[in-house]
Amino acid sequence: MRFKVPQNIDIQDKILGPLTMLQFIYAVIGFGICYIASNALPTPLSYVVIAPVALFVFCLDFIKVNERPFSDFMKSAIIFMTSPRQRLWVGGDDSDFNIEIYHAAKQDKNNFQIKTIDEEEIKKMAKSLDTADNKLIKK
Repeated sequence: MRFKVPQNIDIQDKILGPLTMLQFIYAVIGFGICYIASNALPTPLSYVVIAPVALFVFCLDFIKVNERPFSDFMKSAIIFMTSPRQRLWVGGDDSDFNIEIYHAAKQDKNNFQIKTIDEEEIKKMAKSLDTADNKLIKK
């Protein structure tokens, strides 16, 4: 018995012209906001509200960034803007790696100390790491 294997299952179904269900919902909500703004606000002010909303709805429906939907791009941009950019490693013993967010460490400056390391200490650390790797390889 032969069965046809479905292809392109990651493509959403079109329900109204080129719009998928999610795009249609975005359009209805966005243009509903535009309609309410045009009826509730005076004419010049309504244009100031309608233009950005309509542009945003158009982007949500039709614009793709790196072959991904604009909503995914917006979600990634918001996460990027709200998350800290720099992390600070606060040293502990060898088995304890505490990574704290930079802003939290910045508030409490007693958490960390800036230490200068000379070349001899770096060689010692490299040698200890090399011997630890050799012990693991021999086992």
